[in-house]
Amino acid sequence: MKTKLLIFLFLLTSGFLFSQISAGQVDDFEDGTIQGWTVGGGASTTNITTGGPDGVDDNFLQYATTGAPGGPGSKMIIFNRTGWTGNFTTEGIVEIQFDVKVEGTNDLELRFSVSDETGQGTPSGTRISSTNSVIVTAGSGWNSVSIPISVSDFTVFEGSATVADVLASVAEARILHAPTPNWFGTAIGGTLQLDNITASTTLSRQDISVIDDFSIYPNPSRSNLNINLKDLGNNTKIEVYNILGKKILGKELNALKTSINVSQWNSGVYLVRLINNDGTVTKRFVKQ
Repeated sequence: MKTKLLIFLFLLTSGFLFSQISAGQVDDFEDGTIQGWTVGGGASTTNITTGGPDGVDDNFLQYATTGAPGGPGSKMIIFNRTGWTGNFTTEGIVEIQFDVKVEGTNDLELRFSVSDETGQGTPSGTRISSTNSVIVTAGSGWNSVSIPISVSDFTVFEGSATVADVLASVAEARILHAPTPNWFGTAIGGTLQLDNITASTTLSRQDISVIDDFSIYPNPSRSNLNINLKDLGNNTKIEVYNILGKKILGKELNALKTSINVSQWNSGVYLVRLINNDGTVTKRFVKQ
């Protein structure tokens, strides 16, 4: 009996660990499942086996609303309470990227919302939603979009915890349509198709292309963080944030190579952000 109980606890614990968010994970739906992305109100998501952004035999996720105002299945919202939970900050996730296609006549304003507790029960914890939406035009085919995931990119929709607290302890993640930051979504008719939902540790190519890339080394490090620029643009500066989203360093850069003493920093994960007039690039740094 004890042996069976230990095996059960091991499997339960293992399942919990493997369900946590991980840097760079991709839900591509090629396994034929919905990979934990579901909906409420008696509706359901569907794995479509062909016609994704890569064409024939490329699986994707689909959800069609009823469009009935206030009725079951009327809101464009999907959620995940399994594979997209855990600490987004320590994993260095700075952006959610995915391919999306909208069928019907209504354009969608998509947002990424997360909570430190699931949507069941009251109180429900703190819920935050991306401040800026990504507008996807109906009938425009497959689009590659990205939603930044930093403390400054979210609005607290409900609850008393900080954005940093929620990002460090996500229990539910949602992709939804809403004109303003929201948790419950907005009723609208249409069909949402998604593929390659990615927990990215680098910003999208559109953002990277507007600023020269940079390297940081050694990584991880106990003593020094070295920054190497390919080119020195106008008003270039570096900012470093800890896992709570607090800025611990901000300085202008006036040389291609800069060394920062990190020996007094606490061990953990930091986000190193390079900023100039052309844009922003963020990288993950580990202090040992």
